[in-house]
Amino acid sequence: MKGHIFILLEDFISEVAGDELLYDALDACSFDTKQGFVRTENYPDEHLVELVGIVVDKIGMPLSQAHFGFGQWLYPKLASLLPAQFTQHPHPAYVLKKLDDLHNIELKKLYPDAQPPAFKYVSTSPYSAELIYTSPRKLFDLVKGVLAGMSDYYNVEITVDMQAHWRGDENCARFLLSYNKGCDA
Repeated sequence: MKGHIFILLEDFISEVAGDELLYDALDACSFDTKQGFVRTENYPDEHLVELVGIVVDKIGMPLSQAHFGFGQWLYPKLASLLPAQFTQHPHPAYVLKKLDDLHNIELKKLYPDAQPPAFKYVSTSPYSAELIYTSPRKLFDLVKGVLAGMSDYYNVEITVDMQAHWRGDENCARFLLSYNKGCDA
């Protein structure tokens, strides 16, 4: 996992739970956190899992709720980093339709060794779509949170029906999306 995600996670924890909890959680990690995370470096996924686990234990929050909250908080931060052609549209469907390209082209330009998830977006009507997420990280609730963040960011209500382990694949989730505003993307 890229250090950029760790840095964003630290910002999120600090904002929602305070610096003291963040520093306590970092001190409790079994890996070295004294040097700080470097945006472009790779860190084992297990380190992120451990840090999140410590934080949710300290605040008594279910892991799924923490993933969702981080995803919701994360989208506006990530949107500010995206090229304008991805965010200039008034509807989240435009970004979702190009999400896999965004990861495999734009993200790989910045971080050639990144291991992003795969996304497949299929519009089923101007008011609905199917989003398939595949990743060995299985961050289904984080994706659902990102969708909520997109809903807020674009001011388009998105109702999400998530089907984890879609078609028996433990690394895959299907999100059925319904929008309150139509889109021709």
